[in-house]
Formats: sequence, structure tokens, C-alpha cells
Amino acid sequence: MRIYNYLFYKSYLLAKRSRNFDDIPALGGLIFVAACVMFNIFAISFVLEGVGLINVDFKEKYKYPFSFGLIGILLFYYLYKGRYKRIVAKYSERSKNGLQVHPILIIIIYYVISFFIMLIAGMYKNNDWIFSNL
Repeated sequence: MRIYNYLFYKSYLLAKRSRNFDDIPALGGLIFVAACVMFNIFAISFVLEGVGLINVDFKEKYKYPFSFGLIGILLFYYLYKGRYKRIVAKYSERSKNGLQVHPILIIIIYYVISFFIMLIAGMYKNNDWIFSNL
């Protein structure tokens, strides 16, 4: 969960800089984290389906309940007893002494890595590319 907390912190900083989420700053940080969690859930499901443990079918009618349910769970996690304030304070204290990297760089790097892992997992599931002989 540490990587998601750090990603939340960077997303929170990005939302504060844009001033779009002044009334609910936790929601600004949550949007990017939810997308990353979805990438990781899809990658895990592709691998499990490729191995043959489960058969997941992402139907169009479940798109909205899944998305809103995930956002609700993450929102509850970060808002519960002000957890997001403690996360922001913790990483703010650490970043005072360390290297300052723009939040959008961290988010883009994580998106690219997660998307690449998801593509590799999809190729494994479909027995494409280097997985064709398995």
C-alpha cells in the first residue's frame, strides 16, 4: 500500500497546484490512484486467467458499478479518520530533505509501468509474442 500512498501524495500535490479540488482535496489525489489500481487489477486478472485459475469477463454493464465501488472503497480508505492528512504530512516531511520531483512525472512513470505490465499480462493470457510456445 506504500506505493499507492506515495502516488496519492503526488496526486494530491498535483490537485492542490491545479486548484480544482480545493473543496475536496482527497478526491483530487484519489482519481489517479483509482486508475492505477484498475490497471493493476486488470493485470492480475489477465495473469490468473492465463494460468487458468479464473475466467474473468469484463462486461460493459458492470463498468459503472465496478468503477464507483472502487472509488468508494478508496475514498473510505483515505478519508477514514483523516488518513490522507497523515499520509500527506508524512511524505511532506520526507520530501523536505530529499529530491523534489514534479508530481506529474511520478504519475506518468507509474502509469507507463502499470500499462506495460498489463500489456505483458494480456499477451500472456492470449499466448502471444514470447508466450506463444507456452
